[in-house]
Amino acid sequence: MNPLAPQLAAYDRLVRKLAAETARLEGVPDEMQAVHEEYTAARLEIDQLAATADAAKHERVTREGAVAEAQEKLRKFQQQVSQVRNQREYGALLAEIDGAKAALRELEDGVLDLLEHAEATQKELAERRAGFGDLEALHTAALAAWESKKPEVASAVGELERQAGEQRSALPRQIVAQYERLRERFRGEALALMTSTERAGGTVLWHCSSCNYQVRPQVALEIRTRGALVQCDGCSRFLISDESA
Repeated sequence: MNPLAPQLAAYDRLVRKLAAETARLEGVPDEMQAVHEEYTAARLEIDQLAATADAAKHERVTREGAVAEAQEKLRKFQQQVSQVRNQREYGALLAEIDGAKAALRELEDGVLDLLEHAEATQKELAERRAGFGDLEALHTAALAAWESKKPEVASAVGELERQAGEQRSALPRQIVAQYERLRERFRGEALALMTSTERAGGTVLWHCSSCNYQVRPQVALEIRTRGALVQCDGCSRFLISDESA
């Protein structure tokens, strides 16, 4: 049997396992995924609430400054009442005073609403922080446990890299190069298993499991009996049989 098909299939299995272990080493392992997601979501909510509280504090200072300016403007208008010389000036000044009072009320109402919102945000923030301690401790413990396992996983990754390197060097360079191109193109799926369907009368048809393209009978026979390495005419993936897989 031509050894290329089973060799490439074995290499593909190693590459997949290596990719999975590398991703595990560089990311969050399955055993702490749930607590990590809960911790991250809770941390994000607390940070967002803290940012909202800070923004409300800044906005309150700005609005209180606007209130002080409106109060000063109203005071100046009121001081001018004794200086008016006729009814027309008096009516115009009263209109200015009424407008200043309305603007001041609106600003004061805005400050009040903002204070209520800020108090509610601070209260919610305090509650979230109070309940976050246990989750943070759980996450810290899970992270410490994972850090203690990392050297073992890193060693396993190193061994997989060594094995993959040995198998890669045993394959023709052009096959490895084409395999890598297909892995990149199909997001890691460079190989496709042949599947069979039986028609009435006992005729067996073979297809690519990825794109369902029909494989010529002679080609299917070569792949199944000799381990021939052939690319699918439909999707270009390398076709393998159950024996090679």
